[in-house]
Amino acid sequence: MANLSKTRTLFAFTSPRTIEKIIPEIALLTEKYSGQRWNQDTQTSFFQALSNSDFYEGQRPTKNQDFAARDRINRAPKALGFVNLNPSIQLTEAGEDLLSGKRIHERFTKQLLKFQFPSPYHPLPKSTFFIRPYLELFRLTYDLGGLSKTEIALFFTQLTHINKYDKVVAAIRSFREASKRKTTSRSIYVEACFEKAIAKIYATEINSGDFATRESDEVTYRKFVQTKRTNMQDYADAFFRYLRSTALVTVEKNTFRMIISPSKMDEVEFILSKTPRLPIQFESEDEFKEFLFSATNMPLLVDDRELLIDKLTRLGKPARKTESLENLKDLLEEAESSLLAQRKEQLTAELKHFKEYDDIVAVFDKIRKKEVPDPALFLEWNVWRSMVMLNYAVRVEGNFVMDLDGMPANTAPGKVPDIEVDYGDFGVIVEVTMSSGQRQYEMEGEPVARHFGRAREAKENMYCLFIAPSISEGTLAHYFNLNRINTKHYGGKTRIVPLSVPQFLEFLAIARNHKFSDPRKIERWLAGAWTFNQECEDEVIWLEHIATTMTTWAA
Repeated sequence: MANLSKTRTLFAFTSPRTIEKIIPEIALLTEKYSGQRWNQDTQTSFFQALSNSDFYEGQRPTKNQDFAARDRINRAPKALGFVNLNPSIQLTEAGEDLLSGKRIHERFTKQLLKFQFPSPYHPLPKSTFFIRPYLELFRLTYDLGGLSKTEIALFFTQLTHINKYDKVVAAIRSFREASKRKTTSRSIYVEACFEKAIAKIYATEINSGDFATRESDEVTYRKFVQTKRTNMQDYADAFFRYLRSTALVTVEKNTFRMIISPSKMDEVEFILSKTPRLPIQFESEDEFKEFLFSATNMPLLVDDRELLIDKLTRLGKPARKTESLENLKDLLEEAESSLLAQRKEQLTAELKHFKEYDDIVAVFDKIRKKEVPDPALFLEWNVWRSMVMLNYAVRVEGNFVMDLDGMPANTAPGKVPDIEVDYGDFGVIVEVTMSSGQRQYEMEGEPVARHFGRAREAKENMYCLFIAPSISEGTLAHYFNLNRINTKHYGGKTRIVPLSVPQFLEFLAIARNHKFSDPRKIERWLAGAWTFNQECEDEVIWLEHIATTMTTWAA
């Protein structure tokens, strides 16, 4: 159990960053190690199995593999009650429900609402920690009409006790008013707010000169403040992502604040009115586990038959009162899937013919400045919007998850390309990433080529666009060589063309200026880039050729 003696703020699960990624990892753990003790041997063995799986994303350390395993399992999977690790590894009732694959957003919601401080898993002092964090985050989002990640980092992380709720609400409102009157840039203003908050939260440490942190060997006031701010921002990012897994919140398009989804307002109001605010006091860890592991003891609106039938009626899907609850939930999912399909069609129509060009460019700029809540996800979404905007494709499929409000909720799963574009005679898959340097090569080198190989099985005449803020030397060299070597696993020579985000923006501008309407021009340019790859001396010359020829691709 982690040492929580110096904890001053709320903390969240930063590993994995996206909660849905725990599902295959829990399945692997319980399938291979159920009934065994969770010790150094099983932890090391599990991480080796995990790192060799086709769904694993990340670095594969050769040292401290037991620690890496605990980092994956002892946090969200254990703390949210999906697995029991003591006395042996077991899948819980809530875990079985999650692995069933049905309505996982519902299961995430119920377990997040159970999470509380203090608890037997997190024995914090009741005088300073007494809260159900995710319940109160719903409440703050509802009461304030939305929250930015900065507001979550600055203020919500200070909400360690429910008796601070009104003060936090007042502080956020004051922050918003003051930000309108600021005379400096927003970044300078926010930096000052963080320093002021940290000075107050950690006054004892600062007054005593205790500036040591786990993250750095540098022991200075400036580094102390910087580290605490980074931690608060990381926790805000995690709270934001995990709450989005409930499908009850979305992102406001213009402000990128987290808001209650308009179509889910009734479900959130049910939670806020029916879920007790006070954390439960448990007599023993066994009593706590009985509560945490249950799949049925945290009712939602969709568990109330009458309210669910009423919701279906309002959605134009009236149901018989004799229907089972599971059938009613299936009908709700069908109704929501129909709404999402309609929303996608509407968005596609709005995007075509460069109607949203200025907004797309503006979002790319916000992604560059990291002014969006999840830059990697929004890069994927915005590139999809760009490919739809080009028009004249038979089909443009973004494999990211979209919510009912038309906003991206989760990145594409690991086994499929980020975006698939079918132009009839040829196809293009698009892979995007926010990673850079050596990490870009490690994360994207093999998966992109593998996705290309699988896509080519369906259409021989296939290309791949790889888009990142910048193209690392290692990634460029890797694709340059893969394009020249016959690799059976990838269907022969790959056809991967890398573009930086600034180049992709230029690509779009050229299409608009030349009134692009002929997909064959895309194919000719991609084919030309690949053919030159086969003949040129090295990857640097190839990249220069791509940049040069791109300026006239749509002419």
